[in-house]
Amino acid sequence: MESVKNISESEWKVLEVLWEKPGSLIGEIRTALADSGWSYSTIKTLVLRLTQKGALYTKESPHGKMYYPAVDEDKSRRDETKHFLDRIYNGSVRMLFSNLVKDSKLSDKEAEELMELIDKMED
Repeated sequence: MESVKNISESEWKVLEVLWEKPGSLIGEIRTALADSGWSYSTIKTLVLRLTQKGALYTKESPHGKMYYPAVDEDKSRRDETKHFLDRIYNGSVRMLFSNLVKDSKLSDKEAEELMELIDKMED
């Protein structure tokens, strides 16, 4: 399984539902996304977009179309993380974690240990 680029935040939520429960019907996807406040037509549009992008595929069943992820969850998460890192931090893990450490409640020792891990990653 590959990953797909240009997945919107809303489409990502649909993918998460299908990674959790592949083979869901559109009604099941809607139920899983009930907290989103999205209408049936919005969810149907998101599913259609993901299918057109090659991120989902369908199988017919007696109850309707069943939707399956056509992309690997772990690879998609890694690719999305890399895209974010490249876009926001120019690819620098150190800059990302430096910002996280500044805004967190890590102890000095925890922050030092984290920075040591980053140094090892960059070597």
